[in-house]
Amino acid sequence: MRLADKLAVVTGAGSGIGRAIAQAFAREGATVAVVDVREAPARETVSLLAHGKHAAFTCDVADGAAVARTFDAIDAAFGRIDVVVNNAGVDKVPGDGMDKLMENRGLLTPFMSDEAFQRMMAINVFGVFACTREGVKRMLRDKRGGAVINMSSIAGLSGQGVTHYSASKSAVLGLTRATARELGPHGIRVNAICPGVIDTPMAAGVPEAALKPLLGATPLRRIGKPEDIANAAVYLASEESSFVTGQWISPNGGLVMV
Repeated sequence: MRLADKLAVVTGAGSGIGRAIAQAFAREGATVAVVDVREAPARETVSLLAHGKHAAFTCDVADGAAVARTFDAIDAAFGRIDVVVNNAGVDKVPGDGMDKLMENRGLLTPFMSDEAFQRMMAINVFGVFACTREGVKRMLRDKRGGAVINMSSIAGLSGQGVTHYSASKSAVLGLTRATARELGPHGIRVNAICPGVIDTPMAAGVPEAALKPLLGATPLRRIGKPEDIANAAVYLASEESSFVTGQWISPNGGLVMV
């Protein structure tokens, strides 16, 4: 098994891509700390995991103090952290105008509140930073190296997304490169995954009228499965990618080619 004896923290693991990553990691031998802002889904994910003494933790990643407490609890429970998957994120927040996008002729930026933009950044960017900070503190302490995997998006590569979401996912790529350069000499690898359209609860709200052209423009002619992203995460967490850092991989069916 490719992740035997690894302790992996997966945020946003209560459903969708995060749950699929937690399941794939457990199958590969990792012990998983399942983190989600919702307690019940986190516990449900733990119940679905293969062998091992996995555990659920509740945390809003936009709250730095809460992140620190959560990683303290994980450290107390398991004594080590080898992998951090920063998967927690959102694609819309209250006050961002997404509910009136059609009414406003596809325009979002002129109608978005300060609070909406800041909340998106707090979850999707600061949350990645805060969890990375707490995870690498333990990796540096234990001097065993480690891996950090950040969830970006094709929207971060191409701008094919709404204003605040695309900006946040682009920022994740910059954060990935900067931390990879800083932490590489300490044996800690940092990489990103940029999913395309994936069949998750987050994507369930995409209207069929918007989904159909995306499918037509995708060379593989299907939307992705959470398992497609989980497979990439297993690779980046394992020793198979021991010479890979500061990079991104984009399972998107060919929708975006860079």
